[in-house]
Amino acid sequence: MWIHPSPSDLPAYHEALVAHLRHEIHRGHGTVSEPSGVRRWVGRQLVRVGTRLAADPTMRPVRSL
Repeated sequence: MWIHPSPSDLPAYHEALVAHLRHEIHRGHGTVSEPSGVRRWVGRQLVRVGTRLAADPTMRPVRSL
């Protein structure tokens, strides 16, 4: 539950919030996380599909005779 800080507590609340956000931002640096592996896998699948579509003769442009 989120409670609004009183005006006298606002500077301390702000400092705590900034410290928490900095900690969250810098927490995962330097490690290989699961989402990057998923992104890499999806990227490879898109490249494979694109390669198959490019090789498909029915996808080539029609030329006038």
